[in-house]
Amino acid sequence: MATNRLPLAVVGGGFSGAATALHLTRRLRDGPPVILFERGGRVGPGLAYATVSPSHLLNVRAANMSAFPDDPSHFERWLADDAGQPGDRHPTEAGLFASRQLYARYLCDTFDEQGGTRAQRIGAEIVDCRRSQDGFVLTSADGAEYQVAAVVLTTGHVAPPPAEDTRHVTDPWDPAWLAGLDPSRPVLIRGTALTMVDIVLTLREVGFGGPVIALSRRGLLPQAHRASPPWPLPTLEPRGRKTVLGVMRRLRREVALAAKEGVDWRAVVDSIRPITAELWQGWDLDERRRFLRHARRWWDVHRHRMAPTVADQLAGELEMGNLRIEKGRLFELKPGSDGVHVAWNGPGGEQRLLCQRVVEAVGLTSMREVRPGLIDRLMARGLARLDPLGIGLDVGDDLSVRGADGTVVSGLWALGPMVRGTFWECIAVPDIRRQAAACAALVAAEQRGK
Repeated sequence: MATNRLPLAVVGGGFSGAATALHLTRRLRDGPPVILFERGGRVGPGLAYATVSPSHLLNVRAANMSAFPDDPSHFERWLADDAGQPGDRHPTEAGLFASRQLYARYLCDTFDEQGGTRAQRIGAEIVDCRRSQDGFVLTSADGAEYQVAAVVLTTGHVAPPPAEDTRHVTDPWDPAWLAGLDPSRPVLIRGTALTMVDIVLTLREVGFGGPVIALSRRGLLPQAHRASPPWPLPTLEPRGRKTVLGVMRRLRREVALAAKEGVDWRAVVDSIRPITAELWQGWDLDERRRFLRHARRWWDVHRHRMAPTVADQLAGELEMGNLRIEKGRLFELKPGSDGVHVAWNGPGGEQRLLCQRVVEAVGLTSMREVRPGLIDRLMARGLARLDPLGIGLDVGDDLSVRGADGTVVSGLWALGPMVRGTFWECIAVPDIRRQAAACAALVAAEQRGK
């Protein structure tokens, strides 16, 4: 293969991007270079693993966190060779859970070690992409242009737009909002899922000892991991899998069967992981909307679980009364000179509260709320469009991006959380690494055919 061909671009340096770049270099050992673009130039952390808090642990056992689907023990071997720091490994009866900052280092080390000279990194934020005669031209925020043969979009979760008042925090990962907190005044968190848990741990870590209230419609908290023997994939009849209600009823029956065998419900939920995307894609749009409206929260708290160590910390906060969970629908959020005034309707009627901060932790953000930037420019150029639900980009089963007219844009792919509307389960490492490997194979095949 010629070595003077244009490079391949991977845009986004979190796990999705790092894994994709590594798989591309494996597939095209004598091919063009692979350039990973990430603002700041650091490969690996992304939004998920950029935290520097040692209390933020992976939500998946170390045994399932290898970057490579064909080498499932890779991360465990790296852990065995790495001296680490106190508190960055948490052995539990459910398995070993590592800190996220440790995992970020694993990704960076793996990229440097296995990417070799052909996997390059450029510390640039790509803000535009346009067609060219030989592929695409990428434009960075500082105006630099890069000619590339193909592009894989791996920018991860959508960053929510900032609020007008800084006391209404839309980006909980920006540490600026933690400054100047008054321990005598409450902080309200909108959402009670895993992000809420991270926020509570962060508040305690920085020394905030005041009251924290977490509000969501149902007040559901994520479950903890527990040790359990595996359970076989249940048989779902064609008719039953066509509806959300049919699938949920079948799962409840399977959980009851497992319980009679002394097997925990977690094993049943985990057993259908290989067909979750298939189930999602088998539902029509009305069924998908029904899932998002009625079943998503129940699914999330059972499917996306906490490390046992974290669950124990959260239980302690609840027991001491430092954290209060409220059910209700927020109908007022109004910053004032004395704080942020909020009001919600719950089981006990209308409640009002004056907070010093309101922190958004509601999870899935629609790409309809996308900030001006690369995705916005791609859609303006007709090179991309949203999926029918507006959750993320519209892609085919082969991860190829669909343009404004619905046809595939040759040479442009996307994977990871940004294609959740098409596959639903594609936000955790075990799911993303499979996508990365599959996408790399497709890109390599296209490059060989040129």
